[in-house]
Amino acid sequence: MLHKPLTSWQYLQKMSERKQKRLQNEKLRQMMRLFPLASYYHSLFDVHKIPFKHIKQTKDLGIAQIPFTTKQDIVTTMEHPEKAAAFVLDPKKNLRLLPKLTTLKLFFSKKLKEELTEEFKPIHVHFTTGRSAMSIPVLYTKYDLENLREAGKRMMSLLKIPNDVRVINVFPFAPHLAFWQTVYATNENNIFGLHTGGGRSMGSEKILQTMERMKAEAIIGMPSYVYHLLSIAQEKHIDLHSVRYVLLGGEAVPPGYRQKIKELLCLNGAPADVKIYTTYGFTEGKIAWTQCHEESGYHLYPDMEYIEIIDAEGNPVADGESGEIVYTSLDFRGTAFLRYKTGDIGSLQTGPCPYCGAKTPRINPAITRSSDILSIQHTKIKGMFVDMNAVAAVLSSNQFIVDWQIVLEKKDKYDLDEVVLSVALHENADKNHAKEEILREFVSYFHVTPKIVLVSKEELRKRLEMETALKEKRIVDNRNIEKKRK
Repeated sequence: MLHKPLTSWQYLQKMSERKQKRLQNEKLRQMMRLFPLASYYHSLFDVHKIPFKHIKQTKDLGIAQIPFTTKQDIVTTMEHPEKAAAFVLDPKKNLRLLPKLTTLKLFFSKKLKEELTEEFKPIHVHFTTGRSAMSIPVLYTKYDLENLREAGKRMMSLLKIPNDVRVINVFPFAPHLAFWQTVYATNENNIFGLHTGGGRSMGSEKILQTMERMKAEAIIGMPSYVYHLLSIAQEKHIDLHSVRYVLLGGEAVPPGYRQKIKELLCLNGAPADVKIYTTYGFTEGKIAWTQCHEESGYHLYPDMEYIEIIDAEGNPVADGESGEIVYTSLDFRGTAFLRYKTGDIGSLQTGPCPYCGAKTPRINPAITRSSDILSIQHTKIKGMFVDMNAVAAVLSSNQFIVDWQIVLEKKDKYDLDEVVLSVALHENADKNHAKEEILREFVSYFHVTPKIVLVSKEELRKRLEMETALKEKRIVDNRNIEKKRK
């Protein structure tokens, strides 16, 4: 093969920061011999007159002022359906760029042909959820799937989930990173896993009945769907005393929301010390990262990726400071990215982890996810800019609210905005007091007054399309629809 095997995870966790940096620099030099195989980067370096061979260390990325890759560079549209393909490493287009390889060698070597096919031929694909545009395809080769498998192995090692547990995967069945990372994690660790496909495939009640019968010890899924599932379990008196671990991904999980999920689990019989962990990942990164403890950061894999944190001007921030998370592929084939701006805001933690002692870097769990509500992450309501991710965090953590949905509409002919907040309350909540407290909290945080409508849990579930949609309809913006109708 044209590559070295990944570093042992046990060894990597003990490696000093200096050795980790040396390893990343070596991996980057290898990738800089491969990035020219992606037509986008071949053209980018040519236009900016930056020789690939001049990038020898991670710090050179900033020194050489290599332009950042943005979502707009890769998003596929009807007019430009080929944009995502420009990020695929394709040796057929330029064989001479491969290290220590000539066309003559390839012509005479059947084994080399087979190795190239195994390393570079795309055989698997994931898509972004694509709320504001067409979904972006991210291609995997056999080489990449081994990395996905290894990432799954590392995740379970960090979580200390033993291989004799029974896992139920309730992520929706789709060509989506979260679902397949879970499949590979259970398979690689020799763990029994039931991959249900979520409510729209198996149905929530059947999933719960199966969980009860099989005495599932670990639940893995989207936070909102897991909460939805546990709410039904409480109504149906499903016994979940066997559950010891919950692993959440795909959405942000505020501390208050985590606590509400833990309380629901305990009401369904789970032990008080049930562990709830969260993960971080994005489709373009091709693998996911996890916590080792409920309070820890997300442990990174420095032999697979390089993470930068930058300010609004694109400059690196000081250690521990928040900024935009920027990702570079260090050991992938298929689709690969160089200085990809995720849009997510976070910070890096370095030094030994206070919970497990690993010396690998970690991303602080307090991440503002741009991918949670892509099309309306920051929206203007009644003249005020409102961070809808912050809205979701506040409402999901509210003690009175079982579930909620926001619909943004045009109120009248004067084009005024209206925020309609539909909420389902806990059965024992005083309706008038709860409405007053929800209104007070909303206005206090966001300086916008919503119209609060109380609805039943059943009605809200239908509106959210929990059982049918890949991601629930949590925040719906109908303002442009109303304009078109007029």
